[in-house]
Amino acid sequence: MNQYEKFRFRAFVSLLTTFSFIILAVTGAILYITPPGRVANWTNWTFGGLSKHQWIAVHICFCTLFVITSLLHIWLNFKPLISYFFSKAKTASVLRMEWILAIAICGIVWIGALRPFIPFSSLLDLNTRIKFSWEKPKQKAPVPHAELLTIKELAKKSDMEANTIIQNLKDEGIEANISDIFGSIAEQHNLSPNELFSIATGHQTAPAENQHGRGQGGGGLGHKTLKQACQEMGIDFEKAIKALKAADIEAAANMRIREIADQNNMHTSQIRKILENL
Repeated sequence: MNQYEKFRFRAFVSLLTTFSFIILAVTGAILYITPPGRVANWTNWTFGGLSKHQWIAVHICFCTLFVITSLLHIWLNFKPLISYFFSKAKTASVLRMEWILAIAICGIVWIGALRPFIPFSSLLDLNTRIKFSWEKPKQKAPVPHAELLTIKELAKKSDMEANTIIQNLKDEGIEANISDIFGSIAEQHNLSPNELFSIATGHQTAPAENQHGRGQGGGGLGHKTLKQACQEMGIDFEKAIKALKAADIEAAANMRIREIADQNNMHTSQIRKILENL
């Protein structure tokens, strides 16, 4: 084994310290621009394919790695460092200007972070503006961290009926109970809480890939044909066709309720209400 093949632990530690510092700097910059948690969690915000929680996890892990490798680096160079400090202490009776300036800068940054003044206040204000620029009115949660609430709690805080939310979800093939956590339902159906809330309030239909409920085989009203829906609801089919036509809604027996709603820019719950009123 020649000198190029021999594993050099000192070099390994130096490289690991450098790489972890670079990744730490990158993740720190990304976390600087991430939206607040209530926005990130509600909209399933991602950057580079990773969520805010994942970027935080990466940042914490590499921060730990950087601290460990830095301590190893100090340990490997302990004697030279001690020798350097002792030699400087013997030749200088006062602190060198480099030490004074470094300590002073660290002190100023510390104070600037806790009691902001220019340029630290500008840096922190920019961070706030970037974070809140992600929040859009259409994507705003009814209450902060609404994804952590049960359907019953969310209905109460958003002035809705829990049964209406459950029925709207059921119409799209999403089965849920009033005690289910809203964010968990969204995750199970590969939706963001914001998308699920739009479905729950009747403002949006579920994407095609999310049409099937949890083991329900797509049993919601939206997946049934008009004829099937009328049979299950005990409604005369011809009467239903006339009622829909009177509301300027074109429909046919073999058309699914979802298809009828989509073609007429409606939600399936609106079709259901017309049929229920017959």
